[in-house]
Amino acid sequence: MKRLLGVASALLLSTSATSAGAAETGWAGVEMAPSAGWKVLETGHWTIRGGVLATFDVNITNRSDRDVSDLHVRISLPPAKLAVTGWDGEYWRCWSVEGGPGVEGVHCAAAFLAVPGEAFPTLQIHTRGREHHSDTIDVYAESGGAETSHAGVPYSIDLST
Repeated sequence: MKRLLGVASALLLSTSATSAGAAETGWAGVEMAPSAGWKVLETGHWTIRGGVLATFDVNITNRSDRDVSDLHVRISLPPAKLAVTGWDGEYWRCWSVEGGPGVEGVHCAAAFLAVPGEAFPTLQIHTRGREHHSDTIDVYAESGGAETSHAGVPYSIDLST
């Protein structure tokens, strides 16, 4: 019975934290959370219907022992299949990047100083599913030569009717 309760507790904990991808190590806490249009399965897998507009939030917290003012974020996804239709966020400047798997997507820089323990303003990424497929959305946070912090989430686009 004790083992059964332990397994049930583990399953409950794993399903309660399924809506976000999060980095577990590094100088920055990186979290991704769906904010509109995405459906989150019990496994943590995100899904949208083809043609649907969907938005996710990127939240980054300075977990280092120094002030950070040079944050650069890379959001890696296949834009031919999951189009980035825009981005929003106070203090953020973003641009689209092409160049193949692992490189293409969106790069952003924050004109914001975060002291240790402080979160940067939320960055919202707006997308539209173009093609039936499965992949991952990966977010990489970089600053001042420190090791890159990463969070990722698997997703799929369903074009069936």
